[in-house]
Amino acid sequence: VGPRTGTAAATGQAFEEGIKLAVGYVNGKGGVLGKKLEIVFEDTAGSPEKAASGFERLVTRDKVALVLGESHSSSALAEIEVANRLKVPFIVVEAWADPITEKNYRYIFRAGPSNSGVVKESIAKWVIHEKFKKACIVAENTDWGLGIGKLTEGALKDAGVEYMTITTERQSQDHYIELQKIKAFNPDIVLAYVYGTGLHYLVAQAGEVKLTPQAIILDGAGPPSLWPDFWKNVGDYGNLECLVSSMHEKVELTELATYFRKAYVKAYGKNPTDYKSRSIFDSVLIAADAINRAGSTDSEKLVDALEQTKLLVTRGTAQFSTLKGGAEYHQWMPPMLVIQWQNREQVVLYPPEAATGKLKR
Repeated sequence: VGPRTGTAAATGQAFEEGIKLAVGYVNGKGGVLGKKLEIVFEDTAGSPEKAASGFERLVTRDKVALVLGESHSSSALAEIEVANRLKVPFIVVEAWADPITEKNYRYIFRAGPSNSGVVKESIAKWVIHEKFKKACIVAENTDWGLGIGKLTEGALKDAGVEYMTITTERQSQDHYIELQKIKAFNPDIVLAYVYGTGLHYLVAQAGEVKLTPQAIILDGAGPPSLWPDFWKNVGDYGNLECLVSSMHEKVELTELATYFRKAYVKAYGKNPTDYKSRSIFDSVLIAADAINRAGSTDSEKLVDALEQTKLLVTRGTAQFSTLKGGAEYHQWMPPMLVIQWQNREQVVLYPPEAATGKLKR
């Protein structure tokens, strides 16, 4: 499941690319239970209603063993209710809202970032590392945006960083009024939790009103700053913008990450940029591994197998927590990087051990 259409259609394209490579990899190693692995894709279009009905079709019409994917938290929150009702394992790939795993549903797993994990382990630590003094949080009014915005407020407060928060519409094309308020606050860092092309409008208009480069913008989602139309929409105002990502061509944590990059270049004639292609690649491998270890497509056996996962993938060793009571349940939090665009080249800033350069202002 994922958005093939709508404002985040580029994510669906990244998913498609990663799925193709993963299926080739799995089937090249014997497939699942002696058969070829097949993936059926349902377009969610970023709509919770379409997501829920699409998920149900995969189970009732296509008789899938597992469902994986999604990049919109609102869609994932609708899908997990269907998964729980139908008792079908669901591996969430790139929907970050904490309540997705916080509900502690037996059939729900997440092999990707959570809001609390990204804030705690990456964004807050980077803000402290760079010694930013004043921060503005710009949060879209969605489950993901409001959730990660609230978590960031707590982290900045704990770090003693002065901050203000502004809420905006996800699909807004006009941020000028908000930007004037931000300029009056005079922050040195803007933490932008806006997904889709709305982020592009924010970056371009921040440059127009000369908020940047005096203040640095961090794209707290990541992929919108990597989409093919990013530079077309933002022009030179994209220079010095920062983003979170789990992928960089010079920072490969495993041999499989190198394999993925080379396979991607061979298949598509370009380097991978949207890390969601690699996220879905990992999740397909995790699903195939669970089916093979379970020796079955029975839901209960698959859940047991997923709980025992310890698989080396492109982003490290995937292993789901079984600690109940919070968002950590059935969660694997892969490492994230903070990257800055410098002359249209990606430079890793954080963590220090992975850095390929330093922050430019």
